Amino acid sequence: MLYTFKSTSGADVIMQRFSAETMLSIIGKKPGKTGVIAVSEMDELIRKIEFELKRQALVEQGVGESGVEISSQHDAAGFRESAAGFLTLLKTSKASGNNVVWGL
Repeated sequence: MLYTFKSTSGADVIMQRFSAETMLSIIGKKPGKTGVIAVSEMDELIRKIEFELKRQALVEQGVGESGVEISSQHDAAGFRESAAGFLTLLKTSKASGNNVVWGL
């Protein structure tokens, strides 16, 4: 199952279910068929994702505590790639003043 994150400010970001639901969990959104990320939320959500990326890097180096479980190095690499595209979409959308919506 694929999630598509869209904004009129940038290219769509498409994620596999695991990555999308992990991302939504990190930012405090419930996975579902559709959803909205408002511009007013984006600063906080960007910080949460950036924090999680740094935390994951420390865990991989053996110096951090585990939080959201990424089950393998392959999943971790996929998560980082998904997070990079998602962060770009959030930052572009915030700068343009456009919400991000998602759907299955």
